[in-house]
Amino acid sequence: MKNIKILPIALALFFSGCLYSCNDWLETGSNDEVLEDDAFSSAKGFRSALIGVYRLVTSENLYGQELTWGLLSSISWNYQSGYAIPKYRGPLQYDVYTDNNTKTIVSNIWGAAYNAIANCNNLLKQIEGSNANFEYTWEKDMIMAEARGLRALLHFEMLRLFAPAPITGYKGTTIPYVTDYPDLLPQHKNTEEVLTSIIEDLEYAKQTLRPIDVDELRNKSIWIVNGNRMDNIEYVLFQGVLNLKSDGTREGYGDGFFAFRGYRFNYWGATALLARVYSYMRDNTKAEQYADTILNDWVGSDKFHLYSKNPKATSNPNAIDGKRIPEPLIAFWNDKVCDNYKTAISSIYNRMVDPQYLFDGDLTEDYRYTDLYNSSNYRYRVWDGQDASYSTNNSIVNYSNPLIPVLELPEIYLIKAECLAARGEIPKALALLKEIRDARGCTNTVSASDYDSFMEKLVNEANRDFIARGQTWHFLKKLNWPKLYNGTPANKTVPDGWYVLPMPDSETAYY
Repeated sequence: MKNIKILPIALALFFSGCLYSCNDWLETGSNDEVLEDDAFSSAKGFRSALIGVYRLVTSENLYGQELTWGLLSSISWNYQSGYAIPKYRGPLQYDVYTDNNTKTIVSNIWGAAYNAIANCNNLLKQIEGSNANFEYTWEKDMIMAEARGLRALLHFEMLRLFAPAPITGYKGTTIPYVTDYPDLLPQHKNTEEVLTSIIEDLEYAKQTLRPIDVDELRNKSIWIVNGNRMDNIEYVLFQGVLNLKSDGTREGYGDGFFAFRGYRFNYWGATALLARVYSYMRDNTKAEQYADTILNDWVGSDKFHLYSKNPKATSNPNAIDGKRIPEPLIAFWNDKVCDNYKTAISSIYNRMVDPQYLFDGDLTEDYRYTDLYNSSNYRYRVWDGQDASYSTNNSIVNYSNPLIPVLELPEIYLIKAECLAARGEIPKALALLKEIRDARGCTNTVSASDYDSFMEKLVNEANRDFIARGQTWHFLKKLNWPKLYNGTPANKTVPDGWYVLPMPDSETAYY
């Protein structure tokens, strides 16, 4: 019998109190090894393995810190160089990624991502030939689709971090796209080859998950309260109101493997990520196609929608939800993320660069400034956690604070708006920006006469919306944008090489 190495985090409980009791999960021995045949002998084992991958991607080396409020927000110049966490200060002070702290962070990101990818590949290898007795006929397909979706997402992150953007015309080798387990000698591929593999995995995930997420899960998730049907996306995806019984009907609050789809890789996330990928490729036709699927079919009062200000925030800004449910299209869960953030920043770190110039014209209205920016300590209210005592819906605090947003609805608006502007439809593009701004509380009108002037407005909106979320650097890189907002009216000229992180020296050790 073959032994495989499983990191302890990969077998830990994922949703605290939301999936199974600890006794229901695989337990590792003192050497953290489990027997592979035992681990993948049942549907429960495959569920555990998949949840284990989610635990890996929410670790501090990935979305739990570095790819969100950590390194990526630092090199987006969200933080003052003198008040950033010390390990992030090198690039901010010297405009290069050569210091030892940055090299260590980059190496850890690479290693964590490819370890999670290896776990996806092993899961896929085991499940394809499995005769395990799954609870539903579509469960095996769902697990495979999620694993392939996560594999695509992580490879896309590595490509965006470690290779020049397609807009630069770079044709050389980039990263390996690893699909085998184990793969001792993965081949580095060019950008086009990597993107082709990413799209193939995402198309599989999208097509497989649509009938499961939409027809089987959402459409059967009917929550009756005082005689009213409650199938709002916010409830279905983020509050887990689904718990299928063996006959396919629902009973009680969702606390099983099939609930809380908003914190897992789902159909909407696959569709949105395809829009992001094609936008990164500068293929506006395809990017708009997938953006339209989200905006035309899945935006509405009972679906995904832009988060508006909590009325209680007028008296106390802690009432505002910095995670902005139900905007996340891809999001993960880590119930320690707020505590980890508070520990890491101590009482002195992560002071924001002065946001006044960024929000010029909307300083008294835009809640991203008036409520999310804490002028008393110069920090931004995203990862501190929402205060239940001031929330209009205290239960949502339980689902917002552990949430890690990865891809959100406003980005889809921005992608669509750029596509419209690129073909000269400036008024329609401005109308989409207005929808975002209206939801954020802005009343001033923005104007533009051509593509270039519109893109200035769009980038300003992206800079506002992505603060401390880890997406600013990626968005600007996609455009090869020459300026970074750094708290000054003139902004900062992007240093040479800023949009490509150095590949770690030991990058071949992680497959």
